[in-house]
Amino acid sequence: MAAEGDRERSLSALLDAIVGGHLEDYLAASADDDPTWSGALRAVALVITLRWDDALQCALATPAASADDVDARWLLAGATAWAISGDPRPDSDQVLADLSDPRAVLPDVARPVGRFAGYLLVEAALAHARLDLAHEVEQRLGAGLWDELRLGQGVHPFHHMMVASRIRLLAFRGHIADADAVRRAAATPLAGGPVAAVSAATACLVRGNDADPADVRRLAAEVDCHVPEPTHLLAAGAQMLVAFGLIAVGEVAESARRVLLAGHGPGLEALNVIDRALGLELLATLAVAAGDLDAAEAWQDRSVPLLASPISDSTIARLHSRVALARGDVDEAVAWGERAVARAREVERAIEYAEGEIVLGRARILQRGPGGRASAAQALQAMVAEAEQRGHRSARRSAARELRPIGLRLRPLSGSGWQGLTAREAEVARLVADGCANKEVAARLHVSEHTVRAHVSRVLAAFGVPTRVALPGVLDRFTPLAPDDARRLAVLPPLTERQQVVADLVAQGLSNVAIATMLGVSPRTVEKHVGDILARWDLQTRTSIARAVTTAATYRSE
Repeated sequence: MAAEGDRERSLSALLDAIVGGHLEDYLAASADDDPTWSGALRAVALVITLRWDDALQCALATPAASADDVDARWLLAGATAWAISGDPRPDSDQVLADLSDPRAVLPDVARPVGRFAGYLLVEAALAHARLDLAHEVEQRLGAGLWDELRLGQGVHPFHHMMVASRIRLLAFRGHIADADAVRRAAATPLAGGPVAAVSAATACLVRGNDADPADVRRLAAEVDCHVPEPTHLLAAGAQMLVAFGLIAVGEVAESARRVLLAGHGPGLEALNVIDRALGLELLATLAVAAGDLDAAEAWQDRSVPLLASPISDSTIARLHSRVALARGDVDEAVAWGERAVARAREVERAIEYAEGEIVLGRARILQRGPGGRASAAQALQAMVAEAEQRGHRSARRSAARELRPIGLRLRPLSGSGWQGLTAREAEVARLVADGCANKEVAARLHVSEHTVRAHVSRVLAAFGVPTRVALPGVLDRFTPLAPDDARRLAVLPPLTERQQVVADLVAQGLSNVAIATMLGVSPRTVEKHVGDILARWDLQTRTSIARAVTTAATYRSE
């Protein structure tokens, strides 16, 4: 067995080449004095350069390690599994059989070479879309798997790639809030290049599924600065992660452009099987949304070779369900959707499961007709609520996008606030909070009072209040103030005693009539007090009064 120091140096040489972008030089100079270890590292290098077939041939030709050489044995197993993730053969998952054995002795992650071998096993399981197995292996390896990767004198920059894998595993399993917490706690890569691109792209994925369009666009632009061309796996993977972030916030066309860029052509041959499948589904979805059934079926045809792969079966089944639904074959759409959901649930692909439930829900609604819409929509509502509890807020956007063409909408999640509302509903919320009656809201927005009533019920549900008069008092909890604004509201000029009483009652959400009844004065008198308060505090709306009262009380308590 080779010395630990020699293996650390050969590992460092590979990771230096990956981070520095000179893998061709590494491949030209790689040695075979430690044949299993160096062969496995060479296979990893070939995967990074997107030479899937060469990587698999290299891994298969590498001699097996001795039984007691745990690090080399698992490094080769991880490299082989990663390489075969580019091949849609039906038995590709057989390479994971040893890893699935709970009795297997895994690498010791307390040592750098063992930690990298362990990371590669998780990465390989992710590449096979086996999120259940990746999570199981992570748990068996222990928390030390994610400790800093120290090679030589310090932490190697490749450590950021390992952090990105941890975040992706959490995100793809649907734990968006946890993924975001890890992202926020992680150090930022000091240099640019492919590792920084993957770090930014992973953040883009998380922020997309947390429904933050502004952050997604910023991070997408950052990725382009680091790796403008996807010439290797890290750059192509970064573009795919950005595409997933963009699709989560509804930017389908830009997402599709990046998929084609990453895939190096219409068949997306440069990508591994799961990314190829997800990319083809996205392209088919865009074609369906544009009403181009011919194009959707063309993308579907390209996906057929991937249908038998255990890596992509759920994704391709969902693609077929989408196209069948667009073609009007509802029964076929339901059958494919059920297949997609069952498989995604089985291997813990939580985000894919949510997408599958959305597509299946729409098909079932059409299959059952008007009488079955309520139960199918209710099932979708339950799925969205479950996803939102894990921080997967974009599930609501995706569900709404699927239901909109058939005239159905989801109820806002109680307590979701502004995020649970459309732009028009947010307008209604502001007008209602400012004291406008339904008739006045209808006149301002040029809609019917019936429409306003429907919007108001959704607004109240989103903010978790039973009546419109209670709305102003809760808005401050859902609209964080900038520090300077908070300080300004906390030191506003004092009011008269009666004005302060009126301001406090406005902050509780009471209407002018209710305040008048409580104080034994006329509504006109209350209206005058409210006007005087707005003038004295230089505010524009009743909502602002409620915000000022609440902010002042908070500052006094501190």
